[in-house]
Amino acid sequence: MQYFSVMHCLSFLILTTTLLLTRTSAVPSNLPTLRSLDEVPVIHFTISRRGGVFESFAPGGETANLTYLAEELEKAEQRFNLTRREVKGNKLVRKAKVKGIGGNEVGKLMSSVADDGRWFAKVEIGEPPQEIELDLDMLTSDFYILTTTSSKGTKYDDYFSKSAVKSNRHPFPRCALPTDMFRIPTLQTSLPLEFAHCRPPKSSSQTLGPSGSMLGLAPSSHLSQIKSPNFLKQLLDKNIIHRPIYSIMLINGQEGVLSIGGTTENAVEMVVQRTKDELDRLGSPSTEPAEDEKTLTKRGSHRANPSNADLQSAKPDWQQNWRWSKVQGAEGWWQILLEGVWIDGSKIIKNQPVVIDINTPFILAPPLAVKTFYASVSGSLQLPPPYQNFYVFPCLNPPVVHFEFDRYQFPVMQGGKGADWFGMPGGRLSLGRYEEGSGYCVGAVVETGMGIRGGGKGEGEVKVGELAGNGMRDVWVVGEGFFRGVSGVFDFKEQKVGFRTY
Repeated sequence: MQYFSVMHCLSFLILTTTLLLTRTSAVPSNLPTLRSLDEVPVIHFTISRRGGVFESFAPGGETANLTYLAEELEKAEQRFNLTRREVKGNKLVRKAKVKGIGGNEVGKLMSSVADDGRWFAKVEIGEPPQEIELDLDMLTSDFYILTTTSSKGTKYDDYFSKSAVKSNRHPFPRCALPTDMFRIPTLQTSLPLEFAHCRPPKSSSQTLGPSGSMLGLAPSSHLSQIKSPNFLKQLLDKNIIHRPIYSIMLINGQEGVLSIGGTTENAVEMVVQRTKDELDRLGSPSTEPAEDEKTLTKRGSHRANPSNADLQSAKPDWQQNWRWSKVQGAEGWWQILLEGVWIDGSKIIKNQPVVIDINTPFILAPPLAVKTFYASVSGSLQLPPPYQNFYVFPCLNPPVVHFEFDRYQFPVMQGGKGADWFGMPGGRLSLGRYEEGSGYCVGAVVETGMGIRGGGKGEGEVKVGELAGNGMRDVWVVGEGFFRGVSGVFDFKEQKVGFRTY
């Protein structure tokens, strides 16, 4: 009950754009601003899931749509099969697998835009402003806009922008490197930013696809095909933000917040305190709140019109409320160590490499790990082909699952999936009933064979039994479901990932 109170209040707070920054050197002095909830500049983007909430069950019912789920699994696996590993200097790095992307087609990009199920932010660019949907991708580091001949997607046309500045540089086939004005939320001002503007040739199949844009959030420049200026680095260079970090918090199955340069932590703390105060007043005979309940900040930290210096000296180190894990493995993705998987209070798996990706709608686990997982869930079964990647468990006996990072157990799939999530048979880990009227539910922890021939599907697979070049053998993928009730922060400089619960 408290979780939903906090999330609904936070949703209203963020989505009505009340998170405005204090005046900084990057903001014109005559621009009206509100008092910041952060001690340093933070840019908050509202994000949405294209197509709405991930609907794993058949329309009008509660039965899992296994055909659709199998298709979504294949799509997710293909995204991870677009890279290879190679030695660069004295380290192992990930790079785009060129032949596995476009074949002989010149200028084919590893990532795709405007796909259903992708999380995106809306951004205005140019003068007069043109609204585009900026797709988030944690598996690439490119920042570009793709304009095709199709009417699908959201299109940017530099011809209609008075503020567009063209360039003769072409960092990638069919991609120029212009500059235009981007409207930055929370700052409520526009900034000139450089980006790759790509137009596929008419002979390319890509020109029939939708227009759109991409914000790569991977921690390594080795996963940049275009080699265009990084979005976050440009904000740092212009002194718009001070920290090379971003955070993601999903409010529900189709709305969330992307914070660049900081987190939503202060906003959440304010809403938590407000919710606590309101709950404390319920049933109180007095209608006037006590003096110490009138503040929206923590007791002892509020002062009238505090300066930025006051806020910085009064607040503790922002990192202390997060549980941190260092990035490991081949440089490229946000890969960290899952220290343990807990089911019903027992640790059943330990020390597993995991990749974080909010665009994956499942939690993917390698064959041995997923078998161990469901062997610990009483009554669970593996489905027969062609759905052998999925397991079922008794709907009336759902497991309580926690993932352990930095010696802290985080609840898995504990947040709400829209208003109807608590009514889902099998609880939060369920993708729906196996069949109509069945007592078994399909689990959201799904087996993947990526890195092994005959498992994950995609380009560039190798001979039977050999390791694939993407290095995904024995690696988990922690997808969207983990972020229900858990927020993540990603630090480029320190190469680490932090989590905390709300």
